[in-house]
Amino acid sequence: MRLFGPKTGTISQQFLYVQFKVTPKGTLTRATGSETVAIELPAKHVADWKLQLPGRYLTDEEIAIELTQGVATAAADRFVVLTHRPLKEWKSTQPRFLPERLSVMDERECEYKDNGIRAWFIGSGVLT
Repeated sequence: MRLFGPKTGTISQQFLYVQFKVTPKGTLTRATGSETVAIELPAKHVADWKLQLPGRYLTDEEIAIELTQGVATAAADRFVVLTHRPLKEWKSTQPRFLPERLSVMDERECEYKDNGIRAWFIGSGVLT
């Protein structure tokens, strides 16, 4: 993935789309398997991250995952029934970059938003 044009240095796409499988851990979480969350990340966030942390050498993909993993977990968190909140934990796995916006993102409002990063809870099942 290349966010910046090689000659112009400008952002070549406005958003990055990442999909996560988020698996609840612990015995008190609802046992439904893995939850799927789709994330829309403004490409500008990756550029800003690079400016703020110039000494860290991560790829654009690694930066995008770092910026979106917590949002995916927070979005899935809103849809899981718990009996004892302090025992809740999540593990997000299998991030997958999508070539374009998913149709579900056009069909309804996002379920979670944080600092311009938007998330749609897709539910249990496999990655699309």
